[in-house]
Amino acid sequence: MMLETEGNAMIRADEDAVREALESYHNAIFEIAHGAWRDWQALALSGRLLFPGRSRACLVHDFMMQRAIAAWAENSGVRVLRHDETAKFVIDDAVLLRFKKADDRGLGANIPTQAFLDFAEQQRDLPGIPYVHKVEVVYILNRLQTQIERVVVVARDGNVRLWDYVVLPDTTAETVPLPIQPIAPDQERGAKVTVKKPAANDDKKSEVE
Repeated sequence: MMLETEGNAMIRADEDAVREALESYHNAIFEIAHGAWRDWQALALSGRLLFPGRSRACLVHDFMMQRAIAAWAENSGVRVLRHDETAKFVIDDAVLLRFKKADDRGLGANIPTQAFLDFAEQQRDLPGIPYVHKVEVVYILNRLQTQIERVVVVARDGNVRLWDYVVLPDTTAETVPLPIQPIAPDQERGAKVTVKKPAANDDKKSEVE
């Protein structure tokens, strides 16, 4: 499912190919985002922060990185790329994804660094990662910003949203969360965070915001 090319130009990420590649990862993606939000809530910092929105975005992003790295530590199909206080994930050599908080347009909120431009513009390859479908997994909060309303896979080209779809958990299986182990700054892989079993009845400039 490598991304096709026409001459030297990259074809935009294909929704059907991305859905197929990520299908078995949807439960983990859903739990990574919602688990990170629970981690934030457990800190009970409401009313104690001078810049609550910014602080919350940074902390939730950090928790998502911890959970994603830990969840896929033993999955040979996932390659973790850690750089500039964040991480991206290559899924089955077909999809490159990153986790972000959605902005008002439903795209990942970003500081306009060179790393962001390389990821966001479809015609650009990331060094050492050619011909993959580049997508964001974003979480969208409700109007009161008290909980996650949707987790969405988004393909973008610069500041243009090409397509998106909502990630829903598999209701026929039970996801059992396990405690996360602390991840050392130079550690590429950690302990597994979730296991899936059949149901019983049938800015350096980080891009955190």
